[in-house]
Amino acid sequence: MRILFAAVFVALMALVPAYAQDKEAWCTDAHMKQMDAQVAKMTNAKMQKSVKMHLSESKAAMKKKDTAGCIEHMEAAHKAMGM
Repeated sequence: MRILFAAVFVALMALVPAYAQDKEAWCTDAHMKQMDAQVAKMTNAKMQKSVKMHLSESKAAMKKKDTAGCIEHMEAAHKAMGM
């Protein structure tokens, strides 16, 4: 049982850097353009306002080279969109 637990733990730890790298792809001009297009299609004004606020903060962090801040706000934008 310990060996199985250790194997699962090692496998999960190996995935953490890959997961973080995927999130870094959110902080690119291409992803920002994709998000802008999706926000423009939104019909719920309250939800759209929330997403725009988080997207704006994410863009500001990206401009400052603050990847962690960019990811944090992009996660919030995605969550506000129901993603």
